[in-house]
Amino acid sequence: MKILDDLAGFAVLTSPLWLILILLFLSLWLAVKIAKRFKPGIARIAGGVGIFLLLFALPFGDEIAGRIYLGYLCANEAGVKVYQTVELPAEYWDEQGRAKFYDEKNGNFNLPQIGTDFKTENYYSILPIQKFRFWYFEKQDGKILGEITNFHYLGGWISRNSNPAPGGGASCNRPVLQSSQEIIFTIFHQKVPSQIK
Repeated sequence: MKILDDLAGFAVLTSPLWLILILLFLSLWLAVKIAKRFKPGIARIAGGVGIFLLLFALPFGDEIAGRIYLGYLCANEAGVKVYQTVELPAEYWDEQGRAKFYDEKNGNFNLPQIGTDFKTENYYSILPIQKFRFWYFEKQDGKILGEITNFHYLGGWISRNSNPAPGGGASCNRPVLQSSQEIIFTIFHQKVPSQIK
């Protein structure tokens, strides 16, 4: 029985590779069949190669395009953005200069005059990309002080439909806690007492 279980596990783990091999041979066979209708010479070779690439890449095209677009979004739109800095008096800081209003271990933030908010939205309709936006704002006037933006690509249609475990895909390589610490200590500064001469 152990051998059958091992073989079943092997078949499940290697099934995507078998599908790729089947697709490879099927695409090659169809490309050769269709290319025979072209005139002999360069047109037949170019047509056959073009048809093969189209047939073989078509099921993976959204995966490739999604990863490329995610890379573009991560490089150009993701990250920490600070719009305004705030100076806080000494009672908000301890002796080592650490913020009393921010618990680094749990990521909890506590300033009564400053609010935080979070929003998730589908960013692009054709490719399943989600945009995560977390920001700090002044409660009095709603002015945004800074924000953290991240993107998550849910994967191509093959990986979304064949992966039994939820949460697949890829995100920008920015740890949330690191981004939170970066934005906290970029927005909020300790007010230096003025020296009177």
